Amino acid sequence: SERNKDMNDFYTADICDQYDDIQICESIFKSYGGKAKFKGKIRTVNAVEDNSYVKRLIDEKVNGDIMVIDGKGSKKCALLGDNLAKKATDNGWSGFIIHGCIRDSEIISTINIGIKALDTMPLKSEKKNVGEFGNDLKFANVLFKEGYYAYSDQDGIIIRQHEII
Repeated sequence: SERNKDMNDFYTADICDQYDDIQICESIFKSYGGKAKFKGKIRTVNAVEDNSYVKRLIDEKVNGDIMVIDGKGSKKCALLGDNLAKKATDNGWSGFIIHGCIRDSEIISTINIGIKALDTMPLKSEKKNVGEFGNDLKFANVLFKEGYYAYSDQDGIIIRQHEII
């Protein structure tokens, strides 16, 4: 099918049809942000039940990057809430892929940012400054590497070493 090829328009299904050098995430995520479709260069952070490093990375000004957060699948607390989501938008982040939970989901649904996470949990995380930046992360049956690219839409999430669009 001939689709409108806007600069910010892409479909993960088309990417799957066109490229062999891709990784496809398992369908374990729910969509929460106000933006159903987002893409960008991956920045990685380990943050298990402590979002101190998430907040530190959000404070960086970026140009459409996606923060991939490995919370080891914990559902004990949220790693992202509405205040951080708003700040991330202001600082140029296009989205988040979170192997963990968010909170403030009703408000987050109105913020123009893409967020894929496992679930919601109203309890906030600890802030003991525990975490790491820049590690290779492995979850959802893919390897997330700093500097690779992520493409997320309603069909799923695709990872590729090189930018497509």
